[in-house]
Amino acid sequence: MFVSRVLDANAGISTRTSGWALAAAAFGVAVVVLLVCYWQTVQSLVWVWDHDGTYQYGFLIFPLSVWVAFGLRQRVRTHPPAPSVWGLAAVAALVFVWYVGRLLDVNLAQHFALVALFPALVLACCGWSALRVLAFPLGYLVVFAVPWGDGLVGPLQDITAHFAVRALELTGTPVLLDGREILTPSAVWMVADACSGVKFFIACIALGCLYAYLMYQRWWKQAVFVVLAAVTPVIANGFRVYFTILIGETWGLKYATGTDHLIFGWQFFGAVLVLLLLAGWFFRDPPVAREHPHENGNMPATPRMVVWPVVFALLIVGPAVAAGLSSPAPAEEMPVTAPAVAGWSGPQAAADNWRPTFNGAAGQVKGVYRSDAGSEVVELFHAVYTGNPRRGHTLITYGNRLYDPAQAQILSTASRQVNLTGDRSLRAGELRLSGAAGPRLVWYWYCVDQRCTSSQMLTKLLQAWDVLRGHLLQSAVWAVSSPIGEGGVDQARANLRAFTQMLPATASADPQIGREYVPSGNEP
Repeated sequence: MFVSRVLDANAGISTRTSGWALAAAAFGVAVVVLLVCYWQTVQSLVWVWDHDGTYQYGFLIFPLSVWVAFGLRQRVRTHPPAPSVWGLAAVAALVFVWYVGRLLDVNLAQHFALVALFPALVLACCGWSALRVLAFPLGYLVVFAVPWGDGLVGPLQDITAHFAVRALELTGTPVLLDGREILTPSAVWMVADACSGVKFFIACIALGCLYAYLMYQRWWKQAVFVVLAAVTPVIANGFRVYFTILIGETWGLKYATGTDHLIFGWQFFGAVLVLLLLAGWFFRDPPVAREHPHENGNMPATPRMVVWPVVFALLIVGPAVAAGLSSPAPAEEMPVTAPAVAGWSGPQAAADNWRPTFNGAAGQVKGVYRSDAGSEVVELFHAVYTGNPRRGHTLITYGNRLYDPAQAQILSTASRQVNLTGDRSLRAGELRLSGAAGPRLVWYWYCVDQRCTSSQMLTKLLQAWDVLRGHLLQSAVWAVSSPIGEGGVDQARANLRAFTQMLPATASADPQIGREYVPSGNEP
């Protein structure tokens, strides 16, 4: 319970001994060096907190972690500081992770390394005993200060859609689920990204972890409450969508959309959160006053103190090496033309119904093809990136999308086996979109030199491997799309399958044909 933490904070002797004074000073200097040398990463992390509504709670994580750690300071000082070589190794590993993230322009890797360096510095400067005592605030910092929840949006959308449909069926409302669209007699409801409840989900887990730590002494109570804090927002969001649709079906759409819809959502989530905390309050553990041994501020052994300057040096090495790299030259623009496809006429100028966005590409093209044997239409998009990934010129990065979210929403995702010419095959991703221009099916894959995949993570790993080997990198995205007409999804899939079977070998990054995309001169 919170009271017990306060008692922990006030217990013991307040006199700071020389050993801990030196350890605290070393940790403070290391934090200052970290913030100064990695200031661009700090700014990037704060920018994400500020501009992405999902992670605005991140502004509270550092102050809360410092507050909890400050309450544990007397327990930390009951053991003498013992700088650890293992902490030194952790700092070196995280600096390397940051460097690779900087080299590949992967913000998540840089953000994780920055935040994870704080517990690594505690271990390096103060030792294992301090790390064990501060395990919760440091772990809390690493888990919740890093923006990691984007991958949860799709699964939460699917869970919410299925939950709401099942609830509507049980209460007698005629309903049909089509991917993430819910069809009722009055309207078609889309469980969009904003309806996934990811904001409430992550924030509720973060609050639940802190609440469980402060209120419970028994580990099983803490675990139960954290699980409850994770399950409750998912169920609550399902009910929220269910009630929204039910209100629209019963009293009219004007009461279920617009401002009233937003107000109802926040009021509902607020009420659920209050009920969750009240339920946890009744099962709280009584405060326990812990008695701690006297402080042990003996000086660490002299060889161990060598760890401190080495830590400072390691923190400086990563940014220094990154800054020492020659600034990459602007990407050379490349004329990329859409290929000729046997059995299909085109390419022709594409309409604006489907808008893939890949900024900073060295070259890109978009065209429309029509089947010679019928009226089937397929659109192709292809973008090429050359050289190492760098800010503003990265294949997989925030803002690069296979569709315009202002025009369309994802109904469902899948994976398909795609056969190309020359008996080549690859695994492509599939998006089924719904929007103002009508439903659409998209197949896509990414290629790094001669290796193709639909996984963004694997694409990043392939790029990292080539960069670390010093290999001249070439990466690309291919996407083909067909509108879903009267023939339905199966007909659209058949159109894409017939088109890709005639697609030239460039789509699988054939090394012989792919060389035409390499510009003359040396790439950075």
